[in-house]
Amino acid sequence: MPEQAAPRALLRWLDTRKDMALHAGMRLLPTPAVSAMGAGLAWLGSHARQKAKIERSMRALEWLRPELDEAGRRRFAMANLRHAGRSLAEFSCLHRLGAEGRIEVEGRENVTAPNAILALLHLGNWESMMPAILGIGMRVHSIYQPPASAAQLAIATRVRRSLGNDAIPASTMAPRQALRLLERGDTTIGIFMDEYKNGRVNGPAFGRPPAKGGNMAMALRLAMKAGVPLVPAYMLRLPGPRFRAHFLPALPLTGDLAADQAALEAVIEPVIRRHLDQWLMLYAFRPDR
Repeated sequence: MPEQAAPRALLRWLDTRKDMALHAGMRLLPTPAVSAMGAGLAWLGSHARQKAKIERSMRALEWLRPELDEAGRRRFAMANLRHAGRSLAEFSCLHRLGAEGRIEVEGRENVTAPNAILALLHLGNWESMMPAILGIGMRVHSIYQPPASAAQLAIATRVRRSLGNDAIPASTMAPRQALRLLERGDTTIGIFMDEYKNGRVNGPAFGRPPAKGGNMAMALRLAMKAGVPLVPAYMLRLPGPRFRAHFLPALPLTGDLAADQAALEAVIEPVIRRHLDQWLMLYAFRPDR
């Protein structure tokens, strides 16, 4: 092993052990304390490791919220970072949010089939959609992009499986796996419309040319091929911490991919614009990509 590689490997190992220990410790704390700790850690990080995220979020806000001055953009970006910190820390108590009565559901009547495509967004605590979906009596498998951090991947995988979500890693085989599950007739597939891929947040377009591929196109094709409804759904954070899951009416599909994608964009873009402070992808959005 090269001389410089050994220290880097050691630092990665120590960082992984630190994250795993922090996750285990926070599982023992009350849910409000876990959430507050996540916000506090994000605030501390804004002066060091997360400083670049603040700057990137401010640049995104120049496009998305042009009415804000520089001070307003900085406050908004800090609020967004603290929200993200809460959401990541809440992995430690995700398994008990439902039992503690912290999740409300709006639009349950819009989920009329035992199997469907859920067009999800990285809003609120997006992972708390899993206990919300279970709470209305449905099974779910989500398609996800594995994080670079080994600790975050291990934590996310364990928590998701504990909630009955044997998530599918994004790959060329993921649509085929999802189709097989849909054909069983007793499960939903959750796909995030605002995925980050090849340096671009693919959705919503926010005035950019629409993405030609990505998760939106995959979700629409799967829904048509499996003959299941496509239901836009998202989570919002409430004080407490509490959460409200929103299930919107199923999108009428025509089979014209471009037209259906435009219709889906027209649903999700206003939702994200209204709740940019709770959007995980704010820091990653760039109007030139």
